[in-house]
Amino acid sequence: MKKVLLFVFALGTLAANAQTFVSTTPENKNIILEEFTGISCGYCPDGHKIGQQLHDANPNDVFLINIHTGGYATPQGAGTDFNTNFGAAIAGQTGLTGYPAGTVNRHQFSMTQGGGTAMSRSDWGSASTQLLTHSSPVNVGIQASVDMATNTLVVDVEVYYTGAQFVTSNMLNIAIVQNNVEGPQSGMSLNPTSILPNGNYNHNHMLRHMITGQWGEYIQTLSPGSLYSNQYSWVMPTDIAGVTLDPTNIAVLAFVSEGQQEILSGTEVYPSVVFVNSYDAYCMSSSATDILCAPTTDLEVVIRNYGNIPLTSLDITYDINGGTPITYPWTGNLASAGTETVTIPNVSVTPMITNTVNFSLTNPNGNADQNPSNNNGSTTFAGLGSATPGNATIDITTDTYGDEITWVLQENGSTIASGGPYAGGAITTVPTAYATLTNGECYSFIIYDSYGDGLLSGGSYTVKDAGGNIIASGSGNYGTEDQTNFESNGAAAASWDCDGQGNCSDPGTGAGFYNSLAGCVAACAPPLFVDETISKLSVYPNPVKDVLTIKGNYTSVDIYDVFGKLVLSSDVKQIINVSSLSNGIYFININTNNVITVKKIIIAK
Repeated sequence: MKKVLLFVFALGTLAANAQTFVSTTPENKNIILEEFTGISCGYCPDGHKIGQQLHDANPNDVFLINIHTGGYATPQGAGTDFNTNFGAAIAGQTGLTGYPAGTVNRHQFSMTQGGGTAMSRSDWGSASTQLLTHSSPVNVGIQASVDMATNTLVVDVEVYYTGAQFVTSNMLNIAIVQNNVEGPQSGMSLNPTSILPNGNYNHNHMLRHMITGQWGEYIQTLSPGSLYSNQYSWVMPTDIAGVTLDPTNIAVLAFVSEGQQEILSGTEVYPSVVFVNSYDAYCMSSSATDILCAPTTDLEVVIRNYGNIPLTSLDITYDINGGTPITYPWTGNLASAGTETVTIPNVSVTPMITNTVNFSLTNPNGNADQNPSNNNGSTTFAGLGSATPGNATIDITTDTYGDEITWVLQENGSTIASGGPYAGGAITTVPTAYATLTNGECYSFIIYDSYGDGLLSGGSYTVKDAGGNIIASGSGNYGTEDQTNFESNGAAAASWDCDGQGNCSDPGTGAGFYNSLAGCVAACAPPLFVDETISKLSVYPNPVKDVLTIKGNYTSVDIYDVFGKLVLSSDVKQIINVSSLSNGIYFININTNNVITVKKIIIAK
């Protein structure tokens, strides 16, 4: 970084001796509208629309910085953390009392909130109109360029003073904002032009960085006719908090303030993009689909041409879990800065619980890559866990927002058990839910949070198989959903059923009602006498899908779920329609001559 401070006491002297790009003619103030926003703020898209309309009506005079901060900016999973290290402090000095709120040049107007500088969105227009008529004591000029080979942003700023001030120093601030950031957004219907075809929201003017730090750098000579010149450079990271920083979609704002408040004026520029190399392939991002049942995954890698000529061919080499590298040849036609998502489908995998794919791009247009530093990427995807067949248990402890929590257990994509939403307002331990895992089938347990912050403040979930092994668990902020995939295999865990005659037996499926023989024997007292009609009772099929047959002499049938709730009653009939019942374990009480015979059935559709 270099600094040059040039003092000029007369406009004529400046014109004769210096080459500048900042205007030296007195101007009115430009507007820096700082909007405080978030992805869970239902009215924030309306604020985005109002701000954009102000800019569009005054394209050279009104500039926007959208700052994600506060509770409404809580991330909703990976890639949705739009906060920065600077936003909270900027918002903290405004006195804002609600979202969306905004400051116009950090000026205190009569309609600002709580005596601070923040205003509701309905006041931004009138406040901007007022300041646009005020003369500014300072003009700000800015130029910027990005070297795509090194991801380096270079910013040149000139500040020329045209009028007197009553303060002894100013602060120069340089903000980086990004456009076209895809993500979630509540209330997006209020700004329909920003809704993407896939249903996500297109965020613009999003604050990403302050090159000059939290409150800027000092300018200490403010006399009319003086010129302050400075150059800054910033090596841009590939992402900020997991959100890709795209150099081709950034803008640079420079503004001058009196301390931390009262912005005098500012301006914005879109950097020129410089592609230094002819052959430069960039591995922009990568992903892989989780394994649901078949041991295959679909790989995706987003490639980008950072060369100054079209990219027409490329080798994409990948390995999974450190295995043998495989090369996938790509051909196409990408202009400079062009991107393409390349899909490599049905890649065979010997899955682990968590799998890692490494990617490398080589041989752009058949040549050595001139910038190998951006050629590599990696991603992870979930494999298949293993579960013992039989009765699985699902235990949920909600946080204080149980009304946001739901879950499903799916077998080969079909839901066999589900739960929620639950009561809100307190941490709640939900009664255990049950489901039967069949040997050789594939399962997914998915827990959702409608707000997008998972199970906080003591909330958790645990899924155990018939052997008592934990096959899925989690807590904390998992975003909108957390998914675990597993396969039921191996010998079923031992379990026992009582036949109502004092006899316990292991059905061999792991779905017996009792987990121990002793427990079954203790609960399975034999009747005082054996009725011939009882011994002739027959219940089939089991498992049953829609129609259950009961053969024998009996007077009535009651069916209960595992919680003891009566779900179906029937008088004497051999065929009972159970199609209305959900998948799971049920108990049939068969009344024969005032003796109750209990049979367990499994409904599996």
